Amino acid sequence: MIRTQAERQGALGIDRMCGLAGVSRAGYYRHWQASQPAREETAVRDEVQRLSLEHRFYGYRRITALLRQSGWAVNHKRVQRLRQTDNLLCITGRTFRPGPVRISVCGRA
Repeated sequence: MIRTQAERQGALGIDRMCGLAGVSRAGYYRHWQASQPAREETAVRDEVQRLSLEHRFYGYRRITALLRQSGWAVNHKRVQRLRQTDNLLCITGRTFRPGPVRISVCGRA
């Protein structure tokens, strides 16, 4: 609430806004620090979803490499967890199945 008001009211400081709202400054900053990782998590999740849909055959290792090339500091376990929770598993290729065995009979081709 204070964050949205601070954007609208440029002249009032955080001290004054917290006083008007009846919130301590420490509580305000504690809440702000707790919400910051959630924003980063959603940004990483969006990027993982975008890359997973763009490269459907890539696994978590290749997606992690792409994220690191883009500048994200992510761990492969985090990428794997995000992909599993969002059900963004890669499409695997078909398994090799040998065809039927053809037996040639002498005289017939």
